[in-house]
Amino acid sequence: MSLNVELLEQSFEKIKPRSDEFAASFYDNLFAAHPEVKPLFAETNMAKQRKLLLASLVLVVDNLRKPTVLENALKNLGARLDY
Repeated sequence: MSLNVELLEQSFEKIKPRSDEFAASFYDNLFAAHPEVKPLFAETNMAKQRKLLLASLVLVVDNLRKPTVLENALKNLGARLDY
């Protein structure tokens, strides 16, 4: 299965004007489908979390054609996570 990078880029461009709504919807859907994860966000500033989600998506989409850059960026992102 190959990744249709152009389709992903085009789709993301359509989401950008409504990015705040998209991010809110993402977490609403996540919590509806998996209510067990909601407590993990109990102390989280959700406005900031939504912005972080969008920034991560921008990072991924902007680097879909640069796998080495994307791999390094995602590794760094994962290394910054606090558990």
